[in-house]
Amino acid sequence: MNTRFQEIDDTVHGLNNATDAHFKWLVNILRFVAVRDIELPEITCCDAHNQCEFGLWINEKLKEERGDASFLLDINKTHIAVHHACLTLVNSILYQTNDAGVYDRFETALLGFTASLNRYKVHLVQSRTCYDALTGLPLRRMLDESFDNRVLEQSEDGLYLLLLDIDHFKNINDTYGHLTGDAVLRSLALNLEKNVRKSEPVYRYGGEEFIILLRADNDNAASIAAERVRKMIAETEIIAGEHTLKITFTAGLTKIQQGEVLRDVLERADMALYQGKQTGRNRTMLIHRHRDIVNVNNG
Repeated sequence: MNTRFQEIDDTVHGLNNATDAHFKWLVNILRFVAVRDIELPEITCCDAHNQCEFGLWINEKLKEERGDASFLLDINKTHIAVHHACLTLVNSILYQTNDAGVYDRFETALLGFTASLNRYKVHLVQSRTCYDALTGLPLRRMLDESFDNRVLEQSEDGLYLLLLDIDHFKNINDTYGHLTGDAVLRSLALNLEKNVRKSEPVYRYGGEEFIILLRADNDNAASIAAERVRKMIAETEIIAGEHTLKITFTAGLTKIQQGEVLRDVLERADMALYQGKQTGRNRTMLIHRHRDIVNVNNG
């Protein structure tokens, strides 16, 4: 199974187990109030939210560097609220303060906790559909959803879009079969991710086309970065079963301007890519905002 899918599935599995443990915790509350034959720090301690199984799970997740941290923080907040409301409710019962409002507050806290869990589960399911099952790369949908924010965040750094297409990929499928073609796509995806910075996401755009968002101060720096990746791919041997192959790609490179919509940037990059295909392939073509195109292949 693809690594990203496995990570998502593992998170869902852990979340479900931790949630089940919290239902058992609710049963223990009833037992504690009715029998009081056990000590339960996950109910009576001031930091009870750190003592229960769910608390242990969420605290471990919060230590990780994750893109979904906002969901986890929301869950953690509502989880703490449940434990605080629970402690107030238990003390009200034990000391017979007859405060009817504690039941309403506990109910509200539980509903808030459940809602935060449901929001996270929806996010996890949607995330699973945003990644390509073959290569593990995020799909065009994720680029669509995050593009505006990435442009806003570029601040002083330049942001460039590199649209690349494998040269003669149909011939690979026709000659060696689609399983070999799939191996080529997986290998390319892996090598692209390994040879760009973590802040430069790689997307599978469709078929044999990929997109990289490059950060560079100017056209020259972006061109050098794009050419470095192109050369690396051209020199890499791909082993697919009994076959050892080398591939090349042609790419269109363009700077993303503040306020631009993705459609316009892609249209420009595609024009440069098409020009590269028409003039020999295995090259990077830089296209400026005014549509003049330059071959930046430096040998």
